Amino acid sequence: MSSPRHTVTTLVAGAVLAWTLIAPVIRPRIFDTPSMSVYVVQGALAAFSAVVLVSDNQKTLLRPVRRLLQRPTEGGLAARLAVAYPLAKRFRTGATLVMYTLIVFVLVLLTEISGILRAGVDGVVADATAGYSLRLDYNPEVAGDRLFSDLRGGPSAAGVSAVTPLLNATGRATDPGGRGPRPLDSAVVGVPDGAITGITFRERLPGLADDPAVWRALASDPRYVVLDGFFGSTGGPAGDYYDPGDTLTLTDPRTGRSEQKVIAGVLSNGLVFYPGTGASSTTYPVVMSERATRELFGTQAQNASALVRTSPGTSPDALATRLQGEQLSSSLVATPIESDLRRQFDSSTAFFRLMQGFLVLGLGVGITGLGVVMVRAVRERRRTIGVLRALGFRARTVQRSFLWESAFVAVEGIVLGSLLGVLTTWLMYRNSAAFEGLEGGFPVEWAGVGGLAAATFVASLLATIGPARRAAAIRPALAVRVTE
Repeated sequence: MSSPRHTVTTLVAGAVLAWTLIAPVIRPRIFDTPSMSVYVVQGALAAFSAVVLVSDNQKTLLRPVRRLLQRPTEGGLAARLAVAYPLAKRFRTGATLVMYTLIVFVLVLLTEISGILRAGVDGVVADATAGYSLRLDYNPEVAGDRLFSDLRGGPSAAGVSAVTPLLNATGRATDPGGRGPRPLDSAVVGVPDGAITGITFRERLPGLADDPAVWRALASDPRYVVLDGFFGSTGGPAGDYYDPGDTLTLTDPRTGRSEQKVIAGVLSNGLVFYPGTGASSTTYPVVMSERATRELFGTQAQNASALVRTSPGTSPDALATRLQGEQLSSSLVATPIESDLRRQFDSSTAFFRLMQGFLVLGLGVGITGLGVVMVRAVRERRRTIGVLRALGFRARTVQRSFLWESAFVAVEGIVLGSLLGVLTTWLMYRNSAAFEGLEGGFPVEWAGVGGLAAATFVASLLATIGPARRAAAIRPALAVRVTE
């Protein structure tokens, strides 16, 4: 019969674990924050509660292998010895287990996030480009209309399929998410009516049935604007602070004239509307119609950028290099959109790999800690080992029991960390605004997670070989001798 303490511990740990895993399903908006602290807190709570639950119910978990443990063989004897100490020293076992679980959990989390980014990059590229290959930024005072004539009839005209000029102005906008009273620097972009209909939205104003309907609403009503999902973000996940139908005040800083605008849609990816000429990372695009842009900003609004579709078989990177050489006098900057976007994804995955490298060092420290625990266990159990050897236990049985004890703790930590890492990442992917627009599905990185698990398991055994051999080499007569 279980004790009251055991019952209370099990119920509390189970309730905490269930809440950390079910809360994102019941209350998905708890993830709508640019701070990573919610993920850290959720992961730590899940890991600690799972370890407490497992540590306090080891006997229940070992019931399926009870027949193996009770076998009257040398292997069964070694297995019983292997689990006896972890069952008796639950706190010490739990401390080692939580270290393994937390490190493996974070490593699996980073592995899964990298996999999500790789799986979703093609969809993000398609949403962001909508068939456009290049974004051109230039000096309108120098280029004038000559630039478009050269693009259509110049040396590189064969590589250009279509050109869509964009009207540009510098504005200031209030934050529709209400994160602060200070106006935000905005790159106002006026799009020609009907020219851009393929760029998609992750959210639309109620009543606008599809993405082209948003662009038509933008062209017909000057009150409407569309924003990028990262509008007002200062780093980390974008969060979900505003929705279609919310309003913002857009101001021309030169004249002081202001107008209230209504958000008609939130772009799936607004990369093509960000300035490509080294503007501050805190300058956010506000996309509206050409007519609305001219009405608010007057002569400040000028054609200073364009989107280009390349002809079939033309390399956007090569064309960008040629155009920059041909239009040097216009200070033209040609940005290959797909290459730029993939470079951003590569930077993100490289950062995750760097973090994984540091965490592998932490895992190495944890494995070393397990080896130290086993060395201490040999010294503490020296007399017990001597008695067992005197009773006829073979040295091989003692060595095997120490190796299996280490494997027992390592496997539990690896399994808990891996399961919680995959499950937490899936919950984040399903509910977090940070993953909106990544439509590649949720991939389980079997190779990465399996390789991590195998390497951790083997390293744990290697760290225990020395203490296990030392335990097997203990001489019974010396171990049981009583010194006066």
